Amino acid sequence: MTQLLADAVPKVRVESATVVRASSGLYWILVGPNHYGYWERFRETYPHGAKIAFSNGATKESIARGFCPEFAALGELFEWLFDVLKLTQGERKLPLLCEGYRGCLGF
Repeated sequence: MTQLLADAVPKVRVESATVVRASSGLYWILVGPNHYGYWERFRETYPHGAKIAFSNGATKESIARGFCPEFAALGELFEWLFDVLKLTQGERKLPLLCEGYRGCLGF
């Protein structure tokens, strides 16, 4: 996941990327060392990402905040990211294969 997000926005340093499940039950991606800076540059690079997030079920509040959209289901989060990055079906499987899906996501 870390490498995928680093490649997506190459001008921003990415040391970590972890899927987080908030106490609200919503899923989002925490990017370090500069979470807010990363998502700001991501939005600039992929301006269509908010529209895709909305159509994939992200909460309106999280889209309005402008950082990583929050989703009720982990699969929706991944579908959004993969759709925004326009990954092929084969490329979509690679992050999910890493250590059996959850292991590479920081769970």
